[in-house]
Amino acid sequence: MAVRVTRRGSTAFWICTRYRPEAAKVQRQGNEPTTAVVCTVNVPFRFHVLAVVSLAAAVDTGAQTNTWRQCLADASPAAIDACTVLIRSNPRNDGAFVNRGIAYRRLGDMDRAIRDYDEAIRVNPRAADAFNNRGNAFRALDEHDRAMRDYDEAIRLDPHYAHALNNRGIIFLELGDAHRAIVDFDRAIAEDGEYANAFRNRGIALANLGLFERAIRDFDMAFTLNPAIGHGTEYALALYGRGVDRQRAGDPAGQADIAEASRLRADVADVMGASTIPEID
Repeated sequence: MAVRVTRRGSTAFWICTRYRPEAAKVQRQGNEPTTAVVCTVNVPFRFHVLAVVSLAAAVDTGAQTNTWRQCLADASPAAIDACTVLIRSNPRNDGAFVNRGIAYRRLGDMDRAIRDYDEAIRVNPRAADAFNNRGNAFRALDEHDRAMRDYDEAIRLDPHYAHALNNRGIIFLELGDAHRAIVDFDRAIAEDGEYANAFRNRGIALANLGLFERAIRDFDMAFTLNPAIGHGTEYALALYGRGVDRQRAGDPAGQADIAEASRLRADVADVMGASTIPEID
């Protein structure tokens, strides 16, 4: 008997379902960049991990479990070493290739990351997470066309893949197509109603379209779901924009919005005057 254990998000919950017995395999489905513009590397991210555990196997030792756990780490050399051990024991473990690729990517080694994603796809052409993560690496290299193709394929393989939908929305947003970005963010939120970064990204897209009231609601929801996101530059810009709109409509509340926006970012008026696209911190 074997169990598939699914871990979602920064606060884990565990879903166990019956799964076919097989060799120890660790597969991580995640999205590293999950917020528009800043989402390249340095913001909180969500991930979806699959770990296959053979409960009946006599060789299921504590040492193996530790190796699996280390392979699921984000960026340490120990994670790379642990994934390499798993790959050597089973060269067809596409999940270990994906995880090692994520570790290389977070260490800034895009070439090795892409090679590992390539190998995961060669071993398992239906590994949606491998396409998604390779798309993240291409995006980090500003290769938007290749990133888009990989996100498209990840979504084709798994139409309910919220991370890939979010990431493709980021590409649309960076290419200046806020409307199509919102469609993808809407779909990501429909798949995962607690996806804080998708709410934040949709807020950025709405602000780009001048829909500041709706943008602020999305930013507030993102903050509620994940306070670590904070109220950054994009929130200040949306507040300022809403304040201007309110003032034009004769609403005295507009001044309070502008004052709060200026408190959050002193040069908010200059930034708004310079560009309609928020500068994300």
